[in-house]
This record gives sequence, structure tokens and C-alpha cells, in this order.
Amino acid sequence: MKTRRFCPHCGRPLLKSRIKGYAFQCYCCDADFYKSEVYRKKHLERVKNIRKTTLQWEIEAGCHRHGIHKPYPRLKM
Repeated sequence: MKTRRFCPHCGRPLLKSRIKGYAFQCYCCDADFYKSEVYRKKHLERVKNIRKTTLQWEIEAGCHRHGIHKPYPRLKM
């Protein structure tokens, strides 16, 4: 399920966590976060700067670039 929260590491949108004790998770960073750790829509300018930095790093490092807008996993049907 989508949320209006963003990862503090890569700036991508977060999903609700399936792990007990955590509120959100990022599939790109493979990390779980508490409510107090994540960015909200009111921090959107900061989130955009983090996304830009992450994308530049992934290009320079030759890493597989994850989608910036839709990093959510595909649902298996």
C-alpha cells in the first residue's frame, strides 16, 4: 500500500512495513523505518535533492537504477 512518506536515504516513496514494530519500508534500500525517521510531503524539496543525489550516484557507480517514481514491487497474480 502506498503512503505519502519518503525514504531518508534515497528519497523514494515508502510502503507500509510488514515487519512488526516498523511503520514503513523501502524496497530499494532494503530498510525499515519508524514514523519519526521518514520524510513527509511537506519536506518535498529536501526529498527531491536526495533523489537527485541518489540517481547521480547510481549512474556514476554503474549500479542498477531503480525507478524513482514507482519503486514498488510487482504483485504476482
